[in-house]
Amino acid sequence: MPKITFAVAGSLAGALTGFAHGFAVRTRDSVDIHHGPAGLLTKAIQEGLPVDVFVSASPEGPQALHRSGLFGPHRIIARNRMVLAARPGLDAPAGDALALLADPRWRIGMSTPRADPGGDYAAAFLDRLVATDPGRWRDLRDRCTGLYGAVLPVPDGPPRSPALAALSKGRADMLIVYATTADRIAKALPGTRILPLPLELAPLTEICACVRCGPNAPARRLLDELQGPEVAALLHSHGFLAP
Repeated sequence: MPKITFAVAGSLAGALTGFAHGFAVRTRDSVDIHHGPAGLLTKAIQEGLPVDVFVSASPEGPQALHRSGLFGPHRIIARNRMVLAARPGLDAPAGDALALLADPRWRIGMSTPRADPGGDYAAAFLDRLVATDPGRWRDLRDRCTGLYGAVLPVPDGPPRSPALAALSKGRADMLIVYATTADRIAKALPGTRILPLPLELAPLTEICACVRCGPNAPARRLLDELQGPEVAALLHSHGFLAP
């Protein structure tokens, strides 16, 4: 039985784990799944993790793997959006994300930059925001903390949401997260407020898939399906945007 090792960014694991199991049943190809922060997955692949197909929450990892000659060029299969998720019961009438961020009372959480694209996207947003008015935002970074996304979970373990855990345990008053992550948090924590970030400061993110170089027909078949209409519909049903 052909074997495929499939690495998928944690933000996509909930949507694509079931797809991968279904692919294995249909094709009779064995699929081993690794999920976690895409930056750490990229590093693990560079250090020898034998991944055949990789879905990343940003193009940076796939581009690095392509430059090194390990993987072919990436394909954008979906997009996402960055939002602010405010905890239930937050005593703040503001309905605008920037107004909430400007309030010095609130602790702001995010994923870990350089380990997880979610943290990279959040950090890039903060850089753009501070640049618009350095005086107004001078203390913003002091209230922002990377709370999760710094370690890889156990391979083949069930997908989980460290962002949900951070907010539910009171480690932050609000999180800068993907819209799809915020939706999951809101379902688990009724009363969570989701406020979109301005697109000029937080452009849509790119979700990319790539395959290892070499004659691996099952892996290429998996990549083809990731670019197909069924996966597009699946990702849409989980809140992701079209590429």
